[in-house]
Amino acid sequence: MDELAKFKGIVKCKYKVEEIVWLDAQSGFSIPLNIDELREEEPLWTKSVGYVLDEDKNRIILGFMLFGREGIKHWQLIPKGMIKERRVLK
Repeated sequence: MDELAKFKGIVKCKYKVEEIVWLDAQSGFSIPLNIDELREEEPLWTKSVGYVLDEDKNRIILGFMLFGREGIKHWQLIPKGMIKERRVLK
């Protein structure tokens, strides 16, 4: 079996792919805002799709760029309290 086939087998068997819909916190550095303008700001609805690398009762860790057997270049930790929906993709 060639290396590509081995890698595809590891990713497919080991990790589920999920779509997570969650509310993201906001911050800013661009332009100064006064307190009335800040009161109008809202959390952003966010959608992330990735490999579920790990999760517990408090958080889920998604991976987006997996290298070889264990290398993870791009990942995201989402607190469970911010998650509104999730579904497994096939």
